[in-house]
Amino acid sequence: MQRHQGGSVVIGCDFCGDDWDQVKAMIEGHHGSVLCLDCLKVALACAAPAAEPFNCTLCLRENLPDTTPRWSPKPRPQGANPHAVICEDCLQQAARAFHRDKDIDWSMPKS
Repeated sequence: MQRHQGGSVVIGCDFCGDDWDQVKAMIEGHHGSVLCLDCLKVALACAAPAAEPFNCTLCLRENLPDTTPRWSPKPRPQGANPHAVICEDCLQQAARAFHRDKDIDWSMPKS
């Protein structure tokens, strides 16, 4: 998520609203969508199908079936994208990317 503040562009996690401070691990999706490692950890544990089709914030796929696991924060934190939802495919892709990054002390959970 990008926003303008004080003449600058501020990048933050779509799901929790935290700003990227160049220390917190984050990954970027399409069109500036961002997911932080902290949200990824929660999402991996809590992703589940819901009752309606949805659009993924990271990959921009539309009308994903209601049987597709997804995650969005509940309750939604102040400053977060009010429409942010991530699909299972993006969760797994982000987890693999964070897992491979040698600068991040995190390992993908074994399934």
